[in-house]
Amino acid sequence: MRRVREASARQGTVKMKIALVLMICVGMLAGCDVDRMTRLEKENGDLKAKVARQDTAMNYDLQAKCSKDARAWFNQNWSRNKNTILLDFTNHYSKSQNSCFIEVEHHWNEATFIKGNSSWTNHITLWNAYENSQYAEFSESHYLNFKDPPIENVLACSVYGQKCTSIDQFNNLASHYMSD
Repeated sequence: MRRVREASARQGTVKMKIALVLMICVGMLAGCDVDRMTRLEKENGDLKAKVARQDTAMNYDLQAKCSKDARAWFNQNWSRNKNTILLDFTNHYSKSQNSCFIEVEHHWNEATFIKGNSSWTNHITLWNAYENSQYAEFSESHYLNFKDPPIENVLACSVYGQKCTSIDQFNNLASHYMSD
């Protein structure tokens, strides 16, 4: 019986030593995993920063291309005449739509035959320069005679098929294409 107890005690001691060695190994491995995880997290952060820099550079390139293409499109499609008061454009590269939009504003004098009267039209259009397709239009006439208050009349107002009634509504609807 004594031998059985001694053998059992030795076996318990061996089991404790094995358990202790296993705990030390697990602790060491866990420490290695923490170092590895820290290194991987840093590498992941570095990769995200690199992708963000590349994305920013690509966006600048696309904006520059849009600007160049919009100027060429504008010069090809629009020109001044003797009645032109203002003819200008703004452009925007829409990342979400992967398109170059151009908003053209054209003001011109209307012929009036009554002395002291003046009439002019404000016409704004929004185009996709890459597709050469019109997305929006606003047109408003202004009639001035120096006796009465000015008369303004909206002739056309729509943005991608949606009707509007004022320059403010037009700008609000068109801003979707000119910002993002």
